[in-house]
Amino acid sequence: MGGRGASMGKGSGASSPAAGGGGGPAQVEPAAPATEQGPPEPEVTKPEATEPEKAGPEMAGAPVSGQPSDAPVAENGWGYDPDLPVSYHDDGPIGTAVKYMGADGQMDIDGQPLANVLGRVATDVVHGRRTPQQGLEEYQAIRDRLPENSQARNCLDFEIRKMDAPASPPPPLPDATPEPLRRLVGELNAIPLVRQDPSKELGPLTELCEQAAAGRASGRRLKRAIQELANRRHESLGDSGKFTIDRALRAAADALDQPPAQP
Repeated sequence: MGGRGASMGKGSGASSPAAGGGGGPAQVEPAAPATEQGPPEPEVTKPEATEPEKAGPEMAGAPVSGQPSDAPVAENGWGYDPDLPVSYHDDGPIGTAVKYMGADGQMDIDGQPLANVLGRVATDVVHGRRTPQQGLEEYQAIRDRLPENSQARNCLDFEIRKMDAPASPPPPLPDATPEPLRRLVGELNAIPLVRQDPSKELGPLTELCEQAAAGRASGRRLKRAIQELANRRHESLGDSGKFTIDRALRAAADALDQPPAQP
């Protein structure tokens, strides 16, 4: 998509899930190691709230005809202008779907090209205006409106299946688990990306909760251990929750410095 995102035709020579060539969309590059310093995360453009303003899919509506939109594909401000309406990493799941659907990215959906509609939802997830679960539900609602067997629907469905994970209860924690860590476990477990691969954050966090409850981890050591769980996902996964994970970890680490609330 515009900017450094690439034109609608990018990747047109590669195999796609719809073409049956077996190649499929390029896989997202592996997550960066915890010690690797990547580019700075996008600036949050509005204050976060514990409950985002938008709840549930908004894109349920009439089936999309498949006709192209007359509106231009929006410029993607990732890496240079996070305040643009579309600003997300175009090598992640949604960017990959848009690139592989080719001309179908221009498909009209409520007066806008499909590429713009998907890009704006992805941008909302990056900046915390939607939770990753809400973003996933929006992607699914958009997919379900697209023409059956279209390149757009097949490519979007392919990426959604890689992002999705069944709902599950949070792992059990000891009664003496500090409240900021208990909340953090619930917040992370609500993110499909975390449930899909809990080994990066949720597994180590559960072990830290057990250590903290037993008095074997506290103070600066515990705070540092929580902070070190951040940045274990590549920034291209911002459209499915990478920055939401990191923000939750930092907030929980900071909360450990606060005295417990009085009953």
